[in-house]
Amino acid sequence: MTALRPRLLVPLALLLGVLSSLGVLVVKGHRIGQGLLHPPHVPVTRPSAAPELDAMQDVTFTNADGLTLRGWYVPSRNRAAVVLVHGFADNRAQLLFEARALARAGYGVLLFDLRAHGESGGERVTWGDRERGDVTAALDFVSARPDVDPARLGLFGFSMGGTTALLVAEHDARVKAVAAAGAYPALEADVYSGYGKWGALSAEPVLWTLRRAGVDVAAVRPIDGMCQLKGRPLLLVNGDVDPDAPAKLQASLFRAACEPKTLWVVEGAGHGEYARVAPEEYARRLREHFDRALLGAG
Repeated sequence: MTALRPRLLVPLALLLGVLSSLGVLVVKGHRIGQGLLHPPHVPVTRPSAAPELDAMQDVTFTNADGLTLRGWYVPSRNRAAVVLVHGFADNRAQLLFEARALARAGYGVLLFDLRAHGESGGERVTWGDRERGDVTAALDFVSARPDVDPARLGLFGFSMGGTTALLVAEHDARVKAVAAAGAYPALEADVYSGYGKWGALSAEPVLWTLRRAGVDVAAVRPIDGMCQLKGRPLLLVNGDVDPDAPAKLQASLFRAACEPKTLWVVEGAGHGEYARVAPEEYARRLREHFDRALLGAG
């Protein structure tokens, strides 16, 4: 019997090594998930003087969860307004370029901090799940403004904000046009794309952590409802060298959508670099997209 012991030690050592590796992946995935739920805080910095934003006001409103959301609002000069939704681990100031471009054209513009970002309330990020309620509250705020015709509302979002904007637009008919930049078609697919080096072994601990925190991962799938826009114009923007929102993911969103739809791939742009690479064309495309849908509304 003693002669068999060395033979048993080899598979036992291999088994222990596998279990140890799995444990490392689980712990690492949990830490990543916690980071996705609780990103570093980025303080809000008020923009320097800009003619387009001279009339900008500090505003607050409350979502259905009772959280106070804070933002800036530029009153409308053409009776139309666009709500801007920032990305993960940032705040409303991330979209100042888009705000200036639209305000210059006369649009009312609301920039606000999503839950657990900037100066808004909330303890955790849910990657588009509960943020849907934040965007709905923003639309409520804008539609009640005396300077805005509630039949002339648009929605723009970047990255996580883009995915959330798509989810809301699919079910809220008040949104007459939507634009999304660097959005992901499904949260689960995005986690696998970013953290699935070892497939389910590395991605599933991240998803488990999100689900355990109350995130409805299965609900964050705008790709399933792209045709629910039902004729409301869609603009998708992506960079061709974006590691965070690969072109193939954005292309799947475009294929799933019904007309009218436009996909603009910005050559040489990474995640959120559209204004840096092609500022004039980016501003023009945003204005034209919303002009067609909102300025002709009844």
